Amino acid sequence: MIHLFQYFGRLQDLRGRVVQLPGWARLVIGILAVPGVLLLALSIVAVIVSILGLLLLTVPAYRLLSAMLLPSTISREVNQQGEFVTVNPNRRHVDVKIVE
Repeated sequence: MIHLFQYFGRLQDLRGRVVQLPGWARLVIGILAVPGVLLLALSIVAVIVSILGLLLLTVPAYRLLSAMLLPSTISREVNQQGEFVTVNPNRRHVDVKIVE
């Protein structure tokens, strides 16, 4: 934890030294930092795209295998009004009577 405070102190020291530079020098440092910022942004985009690719490949396979191999305990039935209702045999039906 103490290393975190040391790094934060070094960052604040560097920030203070950069602020003391003249405007044209800060502009040069900013221009030279642009490629690093772009590489950081591209790496974040690459991570997001790789996660989406992983999901694109695995979700359909999971759905197919779970439909084939796992027993379906939840079914759909039609009630008196003609609406589809999800029925789970593991759920108990509770009758409620409100008394005022």
